[in-house]
Amino acid sequence: MLDLRNNSLSGHLPPKILNMMPRLEYLDLSNNKITGVKDMILDGRPSSLEQLDLSYNSLHESQLVSLGNLSMLRSLNLGSNNLKGMLPEGIKWLKGLTYLDLYNNSLSLSEDDLTNLSSLKYLDISYNSIYLNKSDDWIPPFQLDTLWMGFCQILPMPQFPKWLRTQTDLRELDLSNTGIKETIPNWLPSGLQYLYLSDNKITGEIPQFFPKLKYLSLSNNSFSGNLSPRITNTMPSLQWFDLSMNNMSGGIPFSYCRSSNLERLQLSENNLSGEVPNCWKNSSNLLLLDLSNNKLVGGVSDTLCNLQMLESLHLSYNNLSGPIPHCLKSCTELSTLDLGHNNFIGNIPTWIGESLLYLKTLSLRSNAFNGSIPRLSFLPYLRILDLSNNNLSGTIPQSFGSFSALESAPTYQCCYFNNDTLYAEDMLLFIKGSEIKYTTSRQLSIDTLIDLSNNYLSGSIPEELGNLHGLRSLNLSGNYLIGQIPRSIDGMKQLEVLDLSRNNLSGAIPSGLATLNFLDHLNLSYNNLSGSIPTGNQLQTFTDPSIYIGNPYLCGPPLPINCTVNIAKAIEEEQNKDSSKSRMEILWLYTSITLGFITGFWMVCGSLLLRRTWRITYFRAIDNMIDKLYVVMAVTVAKYKRKL
Repeated sequence: MLDLRNNSLSGHLPPKILNMMPRLEYLDLSNNKITGVKDMILDGRPSSLEQLDLSYNSLHESQLVSLGNLSMLRSLNLGSNNLKGMLPEGIKWLKGLTYLDLYNNSLSLSEDDLTNLSSLKYLDISYNSIYLNKSDDWIPPFQLDTLWMGFCQILPMPQFPKWLRTQTDLRELDLSNTGIKETIPNWLPSGLQYLYLSDNKITGEIPQFFPKLKYLSLSNNSFSGNLSPRITNTMPSLQWFDLSMNNMSGGIPFSYCRSSNLERLQLSENNLSGEVPNCWKNSSNLLLLDLSNNKLVGGVSDTLCNLQMLESLHLSYNNLSGPIPHCLKSCTELSTLDLGHNNFIGNIPTWIGESLLYLKTLSLRSNAFNGSIPRLSFLPYLRILDLSNNNLSGTIPQSFGSFSALESAPTYQCCYFNNDTLYAEDMLLFIKGSEIKYTTSRQLSIDTLIDLSNNYLSGSIPEELGNLHGLRSLNLSGNYLIGQIPRSIDGMKQLEVLDLSRNNLSGAIPSGLATLNFLDHLNLSYNNLSGSIPTGNQLQTFTDPSIYIGNPYLCGPPLPINCTVNIAKAIEEEQNKDSSKSRMEILWLYTSITLGFITGFWMVCGSLLLRRTWRITYFRAIDNMIDKLYVVMAVTVAKYKRKL
């Protein structure tokens, strides 16, 4: 046995490499950069090699001629190479071959190429240019237990290949995206355990004649009508059921809640109506529940809280309402909580940041949540946070700079769930002004996002956000934020999207923004920013002036405003504004004095003219005051005369 996978090996293999190791039975050279394997064996001596893995390299078909000499070969994996055209001649004569993997090449395979492979049990020809249905009477020389031929790119198959009738031992069958338009025939082997028929145009009813089936994928077809309540009874071993992107209607039968083996249920993008069933008591193994993009109403069922193993919950794009039930805090294994685009109300619960410690994705966008943002920085794995389009108020918590999963650059991960299951995770994220559908865990694992746009947030942007060195998208647009753009923003080295538009930010644009080498989407429009736009590095690539529109005191490229002229104009406008303000104050002062005099004069004189008794009283009082004043003055003058 010789295992050299994942070693960045390049070039050709040494000539006669198998002659040098006559007892070698297992050779794994996968995930390298090998370009040639010609002349692996030259002198005709028999080789003991039984398993050869050359997948994920850079091979092409002309170098595989010598494989025909490997008479003992039982397993051959050539997936994800650069093979083109017809099947290499050497492979056609490997009569003892039981395992053949040609996944993701550009081969054009025909029935004739498989005539001699009578021992074949496993065949993967998916993602090629293959068509195996030239004649209805062709009888394969083999009896397969696994056939993968999904996403074949040439000549669609409007019907299920008739030769599949002979494959009575089939356990796994993948015909995804092959152009099939008919109903699922009942002659398919009843012993099937894995059946993948997604991305076709299959019509009719959902099959119920596979008692051993574990995985059934029927997504993106033309199934219609109501969901069958008997499906989980007729397929008791079902673990994964994907019926998303069809035209199913009606309510969700209670039987779907009661299947104890079901781990993944996907019914998204249909026309299902009614409420979320209140029957999730026996679904103890359910890991993923996706009911998004339907017409469901009512609140979140309390029995969902019984799903203690649940790791992904998608209820977005429905008409659900009410608050988030408090009991959902018991679903402590959740990695994804997606409740966006509904009518949920109330505050965002504080227990989300205290109990759901495995949470990686939290989307509550486009609801009616209000109040302040709770502390969420205790969530060590949170990478995607979308609270946009709500009624949230208050300030952005300073603790947002403490998300540990955002402090370093993201890395690709094979699995998104806590138990390392290989289920793909589907998710709609709003990035760069449009929604993007993520269909693989690898895509989700590499993206990091904070979106607080279109709320009523106030205060300044916390300097602590600069600690998020791994954040790729930050959207704070459509709020009432004030102050300056924090200079610490240059710490977000992975930032690709920055949207601070439609706020009340002021001051200069930090020069550190030009050091963000990955930035490719920027919007600072409709603020009160001033000064010259920084130049150099990444900012030089932003030539669209609309990203700065609505900031009258910004100048420099790409705006047509010259900074020198702009500064002089700003000073002149300020002086004119002060002069105008001074004139208005003087005018208001004189106007007030005049109005006061007129009002006081007529209040006194008008009263005396209109009331005779008031006039007599007034003038008598004046006479008395004059008499008293005369007496006081006469006495005072007399005293001074005596002293003299």
